[in-house]
Amino acid sequence: MASFKKPKSFRLSSVSSKKKFSWVRWLFLFLFLGLILGVGFFFRYGFSYLGHFSAFFGGFEEEENGNLVLDTLPPAPPVIDPLPEATNSAILEVTGRAEASSELSLFLGKETIAKTVIGDGGDFKVGDIKLEEGENIIFALAADIAGNISQESVRQTIILDKMPPELEINFPENGQSFSQDEREIIIKGKTEDDAVITVNERKVVVDLEGSFEATYSLADGMNSIIIVAKDKAGNQTKEELEVNYRP
Repeated sequence: MASFKKPKSFRLSSVSSKKKFSWVRWLFLFLFLGLILGVGFFFRYGFSYLGHFSAFFGGFEEEENGNLVLDTLPPAPPVIDPLPEATNSAILEVTGRAEASSELSLFLGKETIAKTVIGDGGDFKVGDIKLEEGENIIFALAADIAGNISQESVRQTIILDKMPPELEINFPENGQSFSQDEREIIIKGKTEDDAVITVNERKVVVDLEGSFEATYSLADGMNSIIIVAKDKAGNQTKEELEVNYRP
């Protein structure tokens, strides 16, 4: 029986088709691998580049004629609301205003202690600021989306002081007795020069050296006198006296 042989042209077409299929398969494989690597690269680095890309174009402003102009104008310095001169609390809250959409950096001395993005209203509030014993210098900077940085806000100094003021009563002595024409006495003492003195809740003048005097009229019998010294940080020292008056 005679064997059948494929024509030569048919054999060449078959070989060519196999080669073409092999080439297409490898091309598909490379494209698939490239797609996988591209997706991985995007999730690893793409968002960062998109952020830079957005920030770059965010630094441009559009004029009325449609042209883009690079924004080189820094935001106005932030404004921090007045802080107390001194406090006895180690935790502080700072409020104020800055340019809307800018990033505010709050400093305690040379250290950045907080960063926050300013809302549309321009107001900000930063809480839970931990103060150090003694002087604390607080200020802020603002940076807009184009990367322009403002000048410093006005620096404010707040003193953390937890020590109560000294209070010394020189006259009268506790338990002292008075009679007849001694109904009106002068309470004398000494405290810190910046402290506020009250005698039975009545404020008394303190001189530059911390000395004070207060005239006090005694009632018949036992008189209770409460003297309180309070400093700028809110610390206070209290002394209670009892004196007797007999007409």
